[in-house]
Amino acid sequence: MDDRITDLLAQYDLTVYRASRVKGSWLLETDQGLKSLGSCSYSEGKVRFEQKVKLFAKEQGFGLVDLYVPNREENFLVQGPYNEMFVMRDWFYGEECNVKNREDVLLMVETLAELHSCLKGMELPEEELEFCRQPGLTAVLERRNKELRRVRTYIRSKKQKSSFEQKFLSQFDRQYEQAELAEELLAKEDYEVYYKRALSDGCMLHGSFTHHSVLVLPEQTMAVTGFDKAAAGIQIHDLYLLFRKMMEKWDWDISLGDAMLETYHRIRTVPKEELTLLKVLLSYPEKFWKVANQYYNNRKSWIPEKNMQKLLQTMEQAGKKEESIRALFT
Repeated sequence: MDDRITDLLAQYDLTVYRASRVKGSWLLETDQGLKSLGSCSYSEGKVRFEQKVKLFAKEQGFGLVDLYVPNREENFLVQGPYNEMFVMRDWFYGEECNVKNREDVLLMVETLAELHSCLKGMELPEEELEFCRQPGLTAVLERRNKELRRVRTYIRSKKQKSSFEQKFLSQFDRQYEQAELAEELLAKEDYEVYYKRALSDGCMLHGSFTHHSVLVLPEQTMAVTGFDKAAAGIQIHDLYLLFRKMMEKWDWDISLGDAMLETYHRIRTVPKEELTLLKVLLSYPEKFWKVANQYYNNRKSWIPEKNMQKLLQTMEQAGKKEESIRALFT
């Protein structure tokens, strides 16, 4: 075993039989089951909040989550070499979801709906709620649209434009029209009232639920991991993130989108307000905004090929995306 983690493991009340390096962390076979040990940049308070959310889900009947393992001092953060902090979590023998497999995709949606059903009614003190609440969407869309206009102004001012910058400008009007439409749709809804109601109802969301957040176990159940962006707020944001990513990978296949919505609704009935919000979120050109944001905040003399590929994908899928949203939400 690597000497770097020997001192770390000595702080835990468990016996390690075998340790192996996997994706930047240590996978540990112990007398208390499989564990994962990795570095952590969050505070003890943030980690304890995550643990509270995961424990609440389990208490409400949800299956497998990556609970943090406390050390002998009942702390979750332990200090390693060079003052780096580490955490240990429960882990599972499974594989990442196959996003090309329709059954796996629908199983992810089913798992998310079950998680949401178990993450309602969680009571949080006001000071903790202030720390963990989801950012308001109205302000987020306003800020993003302002950033898009800033990027356009910057590129227009350049005398010499790269092929990426030329394609960005050629696509801007169409994408920005969708961005404005999403902002207008949101303004027509009583979003702030619904957002406050979700907070008062104790609704929690995972925060970053994608195929990277779940492990498919041999018995075709799923373990959910990566709650580091968990927050109090409107749960449909989780479905939006998963839905958008899967639809992009499936070239906005309407039949898959319909099956995902039906699968989720079968387990957790979607209120009308959340369904409208899902349409607003999907209408927003988030991938285009991300490409613009990465371009503007990084070195512009060299633009990664990956950014060009993402920009081209948004251009290629724009028509199919708009058609799918119309078909699914009319």
